[in-house]
Amino acid sequence: MVDKAVTLPKTTSATAATTAPTDRKLPLSQLLPLGFQHGVIAILAAIPVPLIISANAGLSPAETRYFVSAIIFCAGISSLLASLNLLPRTSPLIPMALGANFAVIPVVSSTLTGATSIKEGFALVAGCTMFAGLCCFLLAGVWVKLKRFFPPIVVGTNLMVLGVALLPNTFHWMMGTAANDLTQAIPLQPFLLALGIFLFHVILSKFLKGLLGNLTILIALLVGTVVAGFMGMVDLSPVADAPWFALNLPGHYGLPKLNLSLLPSYLIVMILGMVEVSGTSMGIHAIVDKEMDEAQFSKTLRTLGLATFVSGGFNAVQPTAFVQNLGILDLSKEKSRYATAAAGGMLLLAGFVPKLSAVIAAIPTPVLGGVGFAIFGVIIGSAVNMLKQVDFSGNQNMLIIGLSVGVAMLPSVYPHFYGEFPQLVQNIFGSGILAGALTSISLNFFFNFRQLVSKAAKAPSTAAPDCEVETAE
Repeated sequence: MVDKAVTLPKTTSATAATTAPTDRKLPLSQLLPLGFQHGVIAILAAIPVPLIISANAGLSPAETRYFVSAIIFCAGISSLLASLNLLPRTSPLIPMALGANFAVIPVVSSTLTGATSIKEGFALVAGCTMFAGLCCFLLAGVWVKLKRFFPPIVVGTNLMVLGVALLPNTFHWMMGTAANDLTQAIPLQPFLLALGIFLFHVILSKFLKGLLGNLTILIALLVGTVVAGFMGMVDLSPVADAPWFALNLPGHYGLPKLNLSLLPSYLIVMILGMVEVSGTSMGIHAIVDKEMDEAQFSKTLRTLGLATFVSGGFNAVQPTAFVQNLGILDLSKEKSRYATAAAGGMLLLAGFVPKLSAVIAAIPTPVLGGVGFAIFGVIIGSAVNMLKQVDFSGNQNMLIIGLSVGVAMLPSVYPHFYGEFPQLVQNIFGSGILAGALTSISLNFFFNFRQLVSKAAKAPSTAAPDCEVETAE
């Protein structure tokens, strides 16, 4: 089975004997804990999307539980597609975890509420999602030509936007039951728990080395949950109600259906997802020190398209790259794609065992708030590291960063800022990550148009062809 692609410059052969950090195979003693750490964060990142859609559409407890399991199951498939060469020449072979995209919430919610029945609504969601995924897969070769519009200034800014836009989640997590109510002060109990986990993680990061040093997030989550249990802050009733086993089969709600009036919204969300994954995947390549050439760029988008198509078939939603796992990558210092592949396998298992998903979902939010500063803060640190290679003299690159971060913060500070605008505007600019990413791309095109055109003109004559060598595992 072909599973590893090693790209070698024409003038070099010595690197063939060196295993790239992303291709390093880990012993089970490291693989399973690292995979579990990625898997836990991925499940916690995936669960809010189906829960919000369920509340909006009025799904029953059984429908909600199936929806959550389907999304976790498809997150596992998507992560495996990105990490392993399951289909030859389609995987970027990087440690990228994928799962439910927050941008789909308004579109899927309106589809379900506007349908004659929940079964009809999910059939429409499946058909439109699969069609959008097929378009992404087929257009990957065209989209890759836009790579020059994602230089370090754009990728670094997008990383900073990701961290800044996600940090408010930490603040809300710390608030416990008072989350999202900006008129409330933080209760003492969740504050002390979050502060204790925050300090505990800092101490772990200072003194733990080697394998344990790679698992500081996981250790903090486990210890924090145990402490929260003694404080009476852990609700295990959903665990008792969840079954041990449930099948996830394609077409659970019948054959997929297409609706031409709904397709534009799903295609727009797919395009926005391609923009988001383009920036996120370039950040991942930078963190793991792997070159992102046109072949890698194309494979990343093909994987997104394929994962979206499969997710639609299993009654899940369009996935995106989990930016939360970016912070895990940088904190753990382990760049092997087999860690996220192990996480993908665990997500598959969790999708079949709803009780496991319920256990992970029982982690109190103040515990997440305690480690959230580290997870999202490291993303900002990675952005600063990438922006060190950007030239800031005689240009407007500083303005690109400042304006992009400012636009990204708007929906975080004022969640209903765009409430009176058309739904399309809300879908795009209501997400700080998408709004900031589009702002950085647009401003870079506006301010650096001549350089981009010049680079495009020189590319055919200056690009040195690489030869790709496939090695069997």
